Formats: sequence, structure tokens, C-alpha cells
Amino acid sequence: MIQLAFLALCVVAAFVMVIVGIRGLLNQVPQDERDYQDPLPFTLKMMWPLVTAATYVIGPRLKSSDLEKAHRTLQSAGQDYLISPEQLAGLRIVASGMVTMFFLLVVVLLKQLNFGTFFICVVFGLPLGWLYPSLWLGERRKTRQKRVIRDLPIFLDFITMSVEAGLNITGAIEQAVMKGPAGPLSQEFSRMLRDLSAGLPRSEALKRLADRMDIAQISSFTSALIQADRVGASLGDTLRAQSMQRREERFLRAEKLALEAPVKMMAPLIMFFFPLIFIVLAYFIYLKMVEDGIL
Repeated sequence: MIQLAFLALCVVAAFVMVIVGIRGLLNQVPQDERDYQDPLPFTLKMMWPLVTAATYVIGPRLKSSDLEKAHRTLQSAGQDYLISPEQLAGLRIVASGMVTMFFLLVVVLLKQLNFGTFFICVVFGLPLGWLYPSLWLGERRKTRQKRVIRDLPIFLDFITMSVEAGLNITGAIEQAVMKGPAGPLSQEFSRMLRDLSAGLPRSEALKRLADRMDIAQISSFTSALIQADRVGASLGDTLRAQSMQRREERFLRAEKLALEAPVKMMAPLIMFFFPLIFIVLAYFIYLKMVEDGIL
């Protein structure tokens, strides 16, 4: 009895020391300024103090190559105004700890906590938590890429009409941003216009646009504009050819997805629908066999 009381006291003391240590670390962390950043999602906002503390600890120890790679990943997913590369590393650490603690909580509630289950929770929890931000960014990138491919022909039509009406390419892009649908493509064109207003050459602004988005259609569009500007070709003809090509690609992509639909439906049909049909048929066959005296 005394040993159990002593063990419980040690556990409580360790928990209190962890809480005090985390509180002291949070008090040392400088105030996070987010006036010029995107608002945080609700889930990320709840864990943001821990992310800030982890970033404060690990941020100065990160390599510049890792930060550059993380920055490119955030840019391609459109989240570079939400979190910084250093904060992404802090988010990975916090996610690893939270997933591991969740697994341990489940094991404790099932009353199966021992050294083996603890080791399994740590082995599986840490990698899953570390990889979760990458999965989240990958999903955001796919969604962003779909919207860009969908909206690009519309923006190209606006830009083409504006150029043929007598505007230069900068004014045409401004009109496309004003008249086109809101979304990631409109945001990226607005960033390109800000780069041009800051004095950046047009070719460099277009290259930065292609590097940020990392989408083949945008890279083709920017390369065509840069090449037409260098050789003095007609921007109207170049833009119209790009618009027709992007629209045809979008149609072919929709046709491909439509052809893939029956194949993707096979797995749910085989796993869920067909077994139910067989069960219903087997029930009536069983009743018929009972009536005939076979069973």
C-alpha cells in the first residue's frame, strides 16, 4: 500500500513538473505576430502555443537546405502565408507528441498499458504525427492544383481579350484579377502584380509565379509569355493558343475522370453491394429448400 501511494505521488509530481516546465517555456517564447499572415484554422489555433514553443526551441537548429525545401512545399500548397518553415518543423514535433499521447490514452482506457504497448504507441505514434503535416499539405496542394487548372482557361480568356483590346500584359492581368473568379490563381496573379509594382522585371516575376505554384500548366503559360516577349511575337496569338490548349486539356481531363469512374466503382460494389445481393438470394434459396424438405 505504501509503495502504491509513493508511486502515485511520483507520477503526480512528474506531471506537475512537466506542466510547470511547459508553462515556463511558454513564458519565454516571444509574442507571435500574425498581423500579415492568414488566419489559423480552429484545430491549429488550439495547439498553436505548443507549436510556437517548439518552433522557439528547434528553429535556430534547422538547416538552411531543410528550410528552403519546406518553403517550397508551403508555397506549392499555398500555405506560405499561414505558417513559416520553422513553424512547420515545430508543428511536426507537436503532432508527433499529440498522436503518441492519443495512442497511450487509448491504451490506458483499455487497461492494456505495459512496456510492450508503450513501445508500440511510441514507434507508431511518432512517425504518424511527423508525417501528418506532409499529408495535410499534400491534400491542400491537390485541391489547389485542381482549382488552378479549372480557372486557368477563364483567366486566359480575360487576358487574351484585354491584350487584343490594346492593353499590355500587366494591364490585362489586372483586368483578369478584377473580373475573374476568386481563388488561388487570382491570389498568385495578384502577388505577381505586386512584384511588378515593386520594380521586378516581368520575366523574373513570371518565373517566380511558376516556381511558387509548381504546376505544369502555369509553367507552360509563363514560358510562352517570356519567349514571346523576347522574340517580339504577337501576345494575342500566343495567349489565344494557350487558352485553347488549356481548355482542351481540361476537357480531356474531365473525359479521363469520367472513364475512370466505372473502374473506381468496382471495389465498393464487390465489397458492399454484391455480398448483400448474395445474402438476400441465399435467404430465399434457404426458405425454398426448407419448404421442399431438402433441409
